[in-house]
Amino acid sequence: MRLLEEHYPAARPFAHIIPVSTMQWSSVVLGRNGTHIAFVDVEQANALSFLMARGLWAEMPIFSYAEFMIRGAEALYDDGDLLLAAALSERANARLREYCRYCESGSIILRPKAVDPVLLELMEANVLLSFIIGHELGHLLQQVGNAGVVALFDWVVARYDESHLDKSGQIARERFLGPEIVQKFDSDGTAAGYAVQGTKLARLMPGMRGQQIKEVQSDALGVIMSSAASIAAGIRVEILFGIFLAVLENTEMLMVLRRLLPRLPRGEKRAAIPLENTSLIARQFLFLRLVRGLKDGSVPVPVNILHYWSTLPEETLKHFETLIDDGRLEQIGLRSGIMVRGSIELALQGSLGKAPVTADLVEKLGMVAGNLIVASAHLGYPEATYMVERSFGWTPSDDNDGVLYGFASAVRDICDLAASEKRPRQSLRRADILRNGEDARFVEFLRSVRTQVSLNRLNPEWASRFEHLLREPIAAS
Repeated sequence: MRLLEEHYPAARPFAHIIPVSTMQWSSVVLGRNGTHIAFVDVEQANALSFLMARGLWAEMPIFSYAEFMIRGAEALYDDGDLLLAAALSERANARLREYCRYCESGSIILRPKAVDPVLLELMEANVLLSFIIGHELGHLLQQVGNAGVVALFDWVVARYDESHLDKSGQIARERFLGPEIVQKFDSDGTAAGYAVQGTKLARLMPGMRGQQIKEVQSDALGVIMSSAASIAAGIRVEILFGIFLAVLENTEMLMVLRRLLPRLPRGEKRAAIPLENTSLIARQFLFLRLVRGLKDGSVPVPVNILHYWSTLPEETLKHFETLIDDGRLEQIGLRSGIMVRGSIELALQGSLGKAPVTADLVEKLGMVAGNLIVASAHLGYPEATYMVERSFGWTPSDDNDGVLYGFASAVRDICDLAASEKRPRQSLRRADILRNGEDARFVEFLRSVRTQVSLNRLNPEWASRFEHLLREPIAAS
């Protein structure tokens, strides 16, 4: 709330920021009768901090996998699906034990990592929480209207529009919006042909564009707020810049996971799973454009923010701007969605289909081949990419992201567990747990993998207090 009062006082009578902690790990803005409230979920910041740590410290994929499994279990628990939530915790614990057996480390959990003290600086300065608060503040100001932020938001819209022009600045094209992909599977899990492209009606495109613009405008305010926190903490600008592309991708993976959970087939393999086109490309693209504007002094923000970003080394920014010029930014933006499709297909079908030859598609279909190439891109990755149990000898490299590997493996295991869980969602109810004050202990069970990882030691009795709940649900009185 202090940020709202200091920077945008005119919005104070109409907007409020409330910190909350939920298992949805997603902040939201709600409004009624002219008053808007942003519920800023601190668990969202915690989730991003855990994943940022895994990436900065180049940790094994098993530890990112564990975090995504915990987040999936929390979301299922919050939705009342206690059986599947417990199954995710059991699978994550089993994988952790597989890892220790592979390492022949007994009960010791080996965590080879390149410790970077920068992480502690970022966490102590609440940089990620500042970004999330700034992002939600952006949505608040979009709702209530505020003269102080109009110039910044207009600047973002101008950059968004420019991004759709080719290098000559003359020919317009759609760069960020695309069709959703629907994956279909028969009752035995066999993929029903290639992923089917389903397009939104043309009349929906302006609304989709408007929503995407709101997201990148809010991102811009999030960057400004995190910059202010970094300035106060004495964090160098290149450190802040260096984390943002990964933070945006981690945010996308968490959102994809949350949307995906209720869409997975329960107790069967027949499915038609819609997967929206990612907004990550637009968010990362506009972040780099924003940084260029901040460094050059063309963005309408406080002078101290411009001075801070003016110190970013030119070669550092230019290196990342080449990602835009050579198309690699689109590849980065698409990869989490590609991983999801591969994970689902491997979970339901047991193997990946044969990847089509790109040159053959282009020859047969010409310009139309592009969407089909994207829809089948997951088939071009080795199956091991989606299997954390094959990653125990992993070593970090530029083209082998441990966080992404862990994400893909978690989605595969979650999909596999959902498809094999035939007991109804309400077989185990909250009342069964709460009878003896067990609710908090059940949540402890869902997070038990994280507890063991933080202690670097397996707990041989990790499930003993929960066994009766998982195997023989108590009938509600």
